Amino acid sequence: MNVQVTRRNFIGLIGVSGLGLALKGSAFAAARSISRSVPLNASIEIDFLHPEGAIDDGIYGQFIEHLGRAVNGGIYEEGSPLSDANGIRKDVLEKIRGLRPSILRYPGGTFTKIYRWMDGVGPRSERRSRPNLIWGGVEDNHFGTDEAVAYARLLNTDTYFAVNMGTGTAEEAGNWVEYCNGTQDTYYANMRRKNGHADPFKVKYWGIGNEEAAGPDIGRLQDVKEFVKEAWLYTKAIKLQDKDAKLVLCGADDAWNDHVLKEMGPVCDYISMHHYVSSDKTKPASLFPQVDNMEQLILTLKRQIQTHTTEKVTDFSKWYRFPHRANGVKISIDELGIWEPGGTGAYQLEEYYTWEHALGTATFFNIMIRQASIVGMATWAQTVNVLAPIMTSKTASVCQTIYYPMQFYRRHAGNISLKAAVTTPDLQVPGSKDAKALDVAVTMHEADGSLVIFAVNRHPELAIKADLRSIDTKYTPVTAYELNAAGIDAVNTLDNPAKNVVTETEKQLRGPFTSYTFPAHSVTAIRFKNVSHK
Repeated sequence: MNVQVTRRNFIGLIGVSGLGLALKGSAFAAARSISRSVPLNASIEIDFLHPEGAIDDGIYGQFIEHLGRAVNGGIYEEGSPLSDANGIRKDVLEKIRGLRPSILRYPGGTFTKIYRWMDGVGPRSERRSRPNLIWGGVEDNHFGTDEAVAYARLLNTDTYFAVNMGTGTAEEAGNWVEYCNGTQDTYYANMRRKNGHADPFKVKYWGIGNEEAAGPDIGRLQDVKEFVKEAWLYTKAIKLQDKDAKLVLCGADDAWNDHVLKEMGPVCDYISMHHYVSSDKTKPASLFPQVDNMEQLILTLKRQIQTHTTEKVTDFSKWYRFPHRANGVKISIDELGIWEPGGTGAYQLEEYYTWEHALGTATFFNIMIRQASIVGMATWAQTVNVLAPIMTSKTASVCQTIYYPMQFYRRHAGNISLKAAVTTPDLQVPGSKDAKALDVAVTMHEADGSLVIFAVNRHPELAIKADLRSIDTKYTPVTAYELNAAGIDAVNTLDNPAKNVVTETEKQLRGPFTSYTFPAHSVTAIRFKNVSHK
């Protein structure tokens, strides 16, 4: 990374005034009667001297599991007029391509704990059907390893497989790695070749378990000491098959994470964190404090990583016969989503998302950008039908509101995260205790030096005017991109899949300017050109 920074190149005036200070208690009712032309006040000040660091492409990942209609009836539906000859839903594939995911995580999730990878390779007519002991029903395994890799290639993305630590063995996991990545004249590599895949799959990421601390599941490693003992065996089985494999160690609560990091730090490329949020439906804005809490969870895990591991590994015994991790430990948020109660389908996990949920989704991306130095991966749980940005029926599919912020950040975000001091009024709507009205992240495109300010105005009614003063002349505003909807309750549905309630507008800007007004319930990206960049 080569970031050129200049002291106070782009400085905003700190301070909140006027209505922003007045929104307390009963004042909110009064504010509602004020014309929407009177915005709240905020400010944004960017620190160019101390960049947060590189933003990993891994944060734009997706996740599919054999749960409900995520796979069968989602990305894959044999015999459907909407599917190709291989059973791939073409309409869904095109929608996922629109997200440009960086990683595809498979096959779970909790389903991993019963998954036998051998069931999902070879001729489909010969594959073994098994009861799905986690989510119910029968899994015919017509979509398995070969299909998941092929699907990832259609998406031009990396593959992340999670191995079975519940009913499986370390040897079985190692054999899976050999099947996927083996290059020698060996049994499982030859099995892959026999199945029509001469070249190795080059699966990059391997998850060592999934939520192994969960007691009700069929898993057996709820004691962290037992997990670590077994995880070392799995690590050896995987790394001895592929020394370049990147390992994601299963995380849980603070005590669990402490022990895993202390005992497995030398081989832990990532430690996983799962974060689902929900709201009180009578107070929808109650979603935002839970979304915001993810940042504190990240910071806690970051401190644990810094306490128990070092950036570089030393004194790693050569007798392991495989290398230690090459870089510092990062966080993998490999299950991230919005889980509202009362959906439909399996375990009531099929649900429609409002525009307010989309504002929460945009905030998730702001948080990951702000914490770019420690967050290396995130996969949305899940991609289709189950808590998903895409929903399907037998005849159609639709992009939900949350789809559009995912696409928006992927399209506009740079690869360097810059820190920013943001002064903003509290949201001050029912259920939003301690939530801020304006949430901000800043990125830089290293290739051309351009700057992008992302701002999520989470207020349901009021615009926010943010001061952006003393802008250095080398940055000139070019374009403001905005996502919005008619209101926070707007929703896309399969009842009318052709109708999209989300609007994206593009406004050409002339600079310099000292402030920008972000409309109510909006997601905005302001791009500045660096005129001095060569």
